[in-house]
Amino acid sequence: MTNFNWFNSVEINISFPTLNSTQNFKGLASYHKFLDEQISGWEEFENLPTELIDSKNYFISKKQEIENFVESYSAIEDDSDLDSNFVNVLNNINRRNTNIFTYDSPEVDFLLRVYQSNQTSFLGAFTYLIGDLNQHINNKKIFEGYLAAYEFKSKENKLSERVSAEKTSLQQLKNNFKNRLPELDKQLVDHLKDGSDKYDEYVKRIDDFQTDKEKTYSDWFINTKGEFETFDKDSKLKIGELEKTYKEKLKLEGPATYWSERAKKLRRQGWIALTCLIILVLLVCDSLNELLWRSPEQIFTSYFKGDHSAAIRWSIIYITLIAFLAFCIKAVSKVMFSSFHLARDSEERHTLTYFYLALLKESEIDSEEKKLIMQSLFSRADTGLLKEDSSPTMPNDLVGKFFSGGK
Repeated sequence: MTNFNWFNSVEINISFPTLNSTQNFKGLASYHKFLDEQISGWEEFENLPTELIDSKNYFISKKQEIENFVESYSAIEDDSDLDSNFVNVLNNINRRNTNIFTYDSPEVDFLLRVYQSNQTSFLGAFTYLIGDLNQHINNKKIFEGYLAAYEFKSKENKLSERVSAEKTSLQQLKNNFKNRLPELDKQLVDHLKDGSDKYDEYVKRIDDFQTDKEKTYSDWFINTKGEFETFDKDSKLKIGELEKTYKEKLKLEGPATYWSERAKKLRRQGWIALTCLIILVLLVCDSLNELLWRSPEQIFTSYFKGDHSAAIRWSIIYITLIAFLAFCIKAVSKVMFSSFHLARDSEERHTLTYFYLALLKESEIDSEEKKLIMQSLFSRADTGLLKEDSSPTMPNDLVGKFFSGGK
């Protein structure tokens, strides 16, 4: 694991003798950022003289050294091991920095203006600024460069004391700001690391939540599927039973209606027969009353005179009338009792039909029970008119034809 604390707290001091300045950095991130700024600044200039290209190459090489160090030792966690390996990097930083300029220094701005004016004068000015005064001044332009550099430094020293003080103050603020950069970078790294940890935790919680919900959904789906299959199976059985019951209802609905209407008709017929029976009985009683209280005088006169023929004739006539009325009363009474009997039978068949449908709905009826019920429903009814009236059962093939729809 990378030792972020060491990389964010290591101190680096780089001096620029030519500029008479020192840059202090805390943390490799701030130093690396400084090198990036210098390289980017130098790359903005076009047609740099060879003497200034060396400064650009210096910063490029130092950036490469820092990146190689981080790549090689980022896995080391011990501070002492990192310090010992970083010594060589520190030594190389200040080893070849004698003629190095920063791109934003006033000296570079001055040298570029001289270079644009005269390249030979630039050599004299550059030589003066780096302190190499051993070169022979054998050229007027070189001397002019020396003189321009001297005037630049003299003007800077004599006329810009306040500017120098402010520059020093600004440089100090700049250094303080740069020194704060490692701490800010560390805070940023810590914040990003904390955010990354929280993100990983959040992702893990989401994965756990997703796994839990997938398991819950899978269990729910399996249970629901089983319940649905059971429901579907039961529903199909129920629908089949209802269809069977409905078909039976359609088959028996006509007979049930017929028996209901026939029961009403027979009961009405029974009441009519009862009315006729009462009328006949009253007629017999009335005739008997007439015979007893209003008999013809001829019968009594002839009977007491010894002539019994008239009495016998009237007796035969009355007996014949009474016999006829008795026969009518017996016939009407049989019709009455038969009508009430058949009406009750029709009502029972009507009730038995719906009882049979209820049995079909609630339970399964085997073929034998079904035949018995069909025989009870469709057998010939006992009219009650004949003595020893039999009721033959309905043939089985006719029952089968009825339930097969005549197929």
